[in-house]
Parts: sequence; structure tokens; C-alpha cells
Amino acid sequence: TDDLKAGAREGTHQRARLRTVLLLLQTALSVVLLVGAGLFVQSLRNVRDVRLGFDADSVLLVGLSMRDTRLDSASTVALRLRLLESAVRVSGITPATLRESIPFGGYTSWPISVSGVDSTEALGKFDFNTVSADYFATMGTRILSGRGFESGDRDGAPLVVVVGQGMAAVLWPGRDAIGRCIRVGIPPDSMPCRTVVGVAEDIHTLSIDTEEKQFFYYMPAAQWRPQEGGLFVRARGDARALVEPLRRHLQRSMPGTSFVTVTPLGDIVDTTLRSWIVGAKVFTAFGILALLLAALGLYSVIAYNVTQRRHELGVRLALGAARAGIVRLVVAQGLRVTVAGVVIGGSVALAAGRWIAPLLFHQSPRDPYIFGLVIFVLLGVAVVATSMPALRAARVDPKTALQS
Repeated sequence: TDDLKAGAREGTHQRARLRTVLLLLQTALSVVLLVGAGLFVQSLRNVRDVRLGFDADSVLLVGLSMRDTRLDSASTVALRLRLLESAVRVSGITPATLRESIPFGGYTSWPISVSGVDSTEALGKFDFNTVSADYFATMGTRILSGRGFESGDRDGAPLVVVVGQGMAAVLWPGRDAIGRCIRVGIPPDSMPCRTVVGVAEDIHTLSIDTEEKQFFYYMPAAQWRPQEGGLFVRARGDARALVEPLRRHLQRSMPGTSFVTVTPLGDIVDTTLRSWIVGAKVFTAFGILALLLAALGLYSVIAYNVTQRRHELGVRLALGAARAGIVRLVVAQGLRVTVAGVVIGGSVALAAGRWIAPLLFHQSPRDPYIFGLVIFVLLGVAVVATSMPALRAARVDPKTALQS
């Protein structure tokens, strides 16, 4: 009988140790996933806080697909102007502009020549867009000095250009860019002079990374390949709600089998944020799942241990132990396991920081605020999960426990 009792106690202790080890691993995994979730969510927030130089959420992109319909250059120009006039007649749309290129969708670059600069190519790549008068109001891009384009900037009028702030700084450092001359084309030195009439805030055209140098300028659509591209339109209120009404309205002006497409510019921008969005969603989903499993596991293990220790707890109460002391005893057992799991998981998360750092945006992989928040949440969950079995343990009847 003594041997059987000893074997039973040994088997019980072995199973208890196994449960404790599994609970430690579960808690540690929760720490890693929750820290990852916090880092990616904060990284995504940092990305969305970057000023792109335009208001993507309020702008719709209109594309033209000519399919089997062929128009000459003059007819294409007339079609674009009809669509522009038609777009502003849609309720909730104001203003609208012609455009050739789109952010993060590829821009055009031609050689440029500037007086006093030996080689502009050595300074970087200068991309441009051709737009109409209301472009800056449509996109929400600020004009920092000078002016934007006007209706008078048309074919036959003096050639003008608006440059980005970064482009102005690199071409004319410490000097006013207004009134300067830029020559665009091949060969650039033989091209006519285009006078800078305005300086606009910089925009992100290739990457969200604010450290990347992105030089950009604009020319009036009427003064450079006016038959190319589609439209940008600005929506008042929810831009997505206007996608289909705008598409149907513009389709009436399309000839033959050609058609228009309308896409929220925000969808295009979101494709560049996909890695951060996916990381935030995946880590958050698995982090919450791991947290729930850790809470359930902690509750189950403590509740099972309370049941096994019912005789011991009854003896303690019979000998005068306070019920509050019993609650503290049981809660402390759960917290010890949680703290050990937090230490292990926190160490793993810190060690993994160097691998996850390249995936983050302006976010330290060892952010003390995120680690502190995760620890606080897990300890809070541990207290809640162990409180119920602890309160049940404090209500044990000493007489019943001793008799059983």
C-alpha cells in the first residue's frame, strides 16, 4: 500500500510538472506574439502618420481603357476634357483634374537641364506629372511659395513648371526657385525654357520611406502630351460611396467599347503598406488567440490544482488560516508561473528583435512601452484567471474536506 501511494504521488507530481512546463511555454509564446502585435500595430500607425504630400483617402483615380476604340490625338484630348467637365457635375465631386501618372504607380522621367548645374543626373532622378489647373486643390498638395497652375497655362502660353520643395533645394540651394528656368526633353539643352512659378510640398511617389530622396515637378497637361492619362477627382465625404455613381456617369461619355475605371487612391496607397498591414493583422490575431489560450490554460491548471489540494486547504482552514491568505496562496501560484513565462517570452522577444527590425517602420523592436504593456496585460489576465479558483478554494468547508 505504501509503494502504491508513493507511485501515485510520483505520477501526480510528474503530471503537475508537465502541466507547469506547458503553461510556461504557452505564456512565453503569448508574450512573443503580443509583443510582435504591438510592434507591428505601432509601426503601421507610424506609416499612416507620414504626410504623403496628398490626401489619398479623399481622392478617386479615373482610368481610361480605350479597348478597340482608336482616336487621334486631338480627339483623345477632347475626350479627356469632356470627362473632366462631366466629373465635376457629379454630386459630391469637387474639384477634378487631368493627370498623366499616379503615386506608387510609376512616374515619367525625362532629362532636365538647369543653368549653373553641370549634371542634374548626378543629383538624383527627377520625375514629373502633367496636370491641369485644379490639381493641387484636388490632391490636397500644398503650394509653399508662388502659385499653382491656372486656366491660362495652356498651349501657346508661356511654358511654366511647379517644382517640389526637395527639388528646389537641391537645384538652387539657399536661393529662391521662383522665376528659375528648367529645360525638359532630349537633348535638354536645346529645349525651350520652362519658368518655375511655384514650389509645392514634396510627395511620396515611390516609397513611404521618408529618408528616400524623391525629386518631383509638374507641368501643365496642355503644354506636354495632353492626350496622355486620366483624371483625379476629389470627393466630399466618403470617396468609396462615389465610385460606382461616378463610373456610371463618366461611362456615358466614352466612345465605342471603351470604358472607365474608378479606384479609390487609398487602395493604391494601401498596397505599399501591405507588409505592415499583414504583419499587424496576423500578429494581433494570433496574439489574442494565444492570450485567450494562456488564460484558459492558467485557469484550468490552477482549478485542477485547487481540486487536488482540497484536503490540504481544508487542513489549513481548520488550523486557523485566513480565507484571504488562501486566496493569496492560490493566486501567487498562478502568478509565479506567469512571471516565469513572461521572463522567458520577453527574453525570446528581445533576442528576435534584430530579425524583426527590418520589417518595422520607425519603430524600435525593443520598445519598453510595448513590452511593459504586454507584461501588464498578461499579469492582469493571470490575476483574473486565478481569482475564480482562488475564491473557490477559500470557500472550502474544512469539515467536509477533512471527512473526504
